[in-house]
Amino acid sequence: MYVLVKTFIKGDVVKSKCVAFLVGLTFICGVAAQAQEWGTVGTGYLYQLTENNTFNWTSYHGWYVLPTFNITKQVGVFADFANLYGKGQNLHIELYGANHGFGNRTRYTPFVFTGPGWIRNSYAGNIEHSFAWCVGGGAMIRLTKWVSFQTIPFEYVLNTSNGRIGNNFDARAGFALTIPKKRSSGI
Repeated sequence: MYVLVKTFIKGDVVKSKCVAFLVGLTFICGVAAQAQEWGTVGTGYLYQLTENNTFNWTSYHGWYVLPTFNITKQVGVFADFANLYGKGQNLHIELYGANHGFGNRTRYTPFVFTGPGWIRNSYAGNIEHSFAWCVGGGAMIRLTKWVSFQTIPFEYVLNTSNGRIGNNFDARAGFALTIPKKRSSGI
């Protein structure tokens, strides 16, 4: 398993093929969503508390863009792109996965999500790539027909930096724009 993960992290060809597959899957699944909106595109503020190699905790601040495409009314796929900044450090994060929304007839829709991805860490001229896995939960609070407040108060991101397991805890807040499907004329 370690060799597979190491090849997955180090191999640019493998990484590009996985990204192409996940992006293609995202769009194909988005096309399959015929019963509701196509999905949402969220953006906002991201805070991360991370455990470094010396077991000290460091905090980072940044932003995220989170497009989500619906497969059914409750199940969707996402692609999460984030950038975090610290003292002389810059983290680029790409996560892909599935989410489940617990839809109801109110303006409040809780959801959970999980998926793999990559973290690119740039610190003092050194660049390091590591495999990551995320799991978390949040809520969408509809403000208007097309705009929602999006909050993810808890997200755990596991990463494998230098052969060590790293623990990261994220919190997010922002806004999401709903992507409506084209209405038919109903002839």
